[in-house]
Amino acid sequence: MPRGVLRVLFALLLLSLLPLLQAAGDLSTMDSMSMGSCINAKKLCLADSTCSGPFLDLESCFPFTASAPPKPENQEGCLEAAQQLQNNSLGSCRCQWRMKNQVTCLAIYWTIHSTYGLGDYDLGGSPYKEIVISRPLKFNHLDLFESGSVSQSSPDLCLKSTTLCTLNDRCNKLRLAYGEVCSVARCQPLKCQQELRVFFEQVAEHYAQALLFCPCDDGDDVCGARRRNTIAPSCASPTRDPPNCLMLWETCLQDVLCRSRLADFQMHCHTDPLGTCMGKQPRRCLKAYMGLIGTVMTPNYISNLSADVAVSCSCRGSGNQLEECKRIQESFSSNPCLTKAIKAQMQFHRQLLSKSSSTAVSQDSFSSYSVDTDQVNNPARRLRPWVPTISLGSLTLVLLLHPVLGHL
Repeated sequence: MPRGVLRVLFALLLLSLLPLLQAAGDLSTMDSMSMGSCINAKKLCLADSTCSGPFLDLESCFPFTASAPPKPENQEGCLEAAQQLQNNSLGSCRCQWRMKNQVTCLAIYWTIHSTYGLGDYDLGGSPYKEIVISRPLKFNHLDLFESGSVSQSSPDLCLKSTTLCTLNDRCNKLRLAYGEVCSVARCQPLKCQQELRVFFEQVAEHYAQALLFCPCDDGDDVCGARRRNTIAPSCASPTRDPPNCLMLWETCLQDVLCRSRLADFQMHCHTDPLGTCMGKQPRRCLKAYMGLIGTVMTPNYISNLSADVAVSCSCRGSGNQLEECKRIQESFSSNPCLTKAIKAQMQFHRQLLSKSSSTAVSQDSFSSYSVDTDQVNNPARRLRPWVPTISLGSLTLVLLLHPVLGHL
């Protein structure tokens, strides 16, 4: 066979191996993200005889629905098993927001922390541990407004946010998906909530925030309606005959995802008795708030003319639990931490969307999420892009094949 043909064949072989190398790089990234997750911690526990026993006992005590208290005759043994596992790696395991098998990971977390929230408002902390790469905010089509390619006859910044989402293929596709099942004519409440969760979890966060926290001028009912209808209130969270907040709370605790998002909201939007926000970053509170959208505890604006938010529930019929009910209700409607974060975000979007020339803006006051300090300190746990992996793999192949090519 001619030497040139063999060289071409070897080149094609190298190219065909690139997808495999990319996949290997992606797997290594996934592995680094899953390190410390509750799924891996459970595997290690089950391989250890001193850990597996208490864990299996605890699983039988709290079969997935962690809000159900253990049977009285088993309560002491269940609490003892929970205490034994607190000193294990399971006690410190956490889950990622967008990790694969997130619900499975969260179920393991709540098995370990099954005593949290039993007869108490405090759920004991968030099950999420984030690994985040900060990037500047960028709306790819913001410059079209300045050039005149997109008409901007209205000062309505919520309309501008909607247009930006429409111009972004992914944002528009996900928004249309939930709009179809959340429309008044085709309202499917459970499906609507599910598609809302998909939208807020999968769309680029600055697009979701621009829709949800777009600023409106005082008295602008049309702008306020567009902002409020982002969550499709008539379908996802109907206001007619709202359920009791205590009932919503119990329903949420029985769903592992809702319970996790509620615990995350408690941790990052918590205020002390003096009304001081205990969360470290306002944007982290907003992320926790948005994480509840699409659950039974979906919050929304109370009207078209207000930036105040609430969960669609009431405290009628609470009996001797009225105080507990109001505490749940006011954690949204009278939460200084959440109110301050929403107002700051709206002000940021007013500055950003009012100046079309700014296509990329960094939020100094709203830096992207809290960075995992263990990730920073431990290089083995940092996210790695797959490109260097491909380059190294390709170089290795070339070096291995070089002697062969040299003799062709």
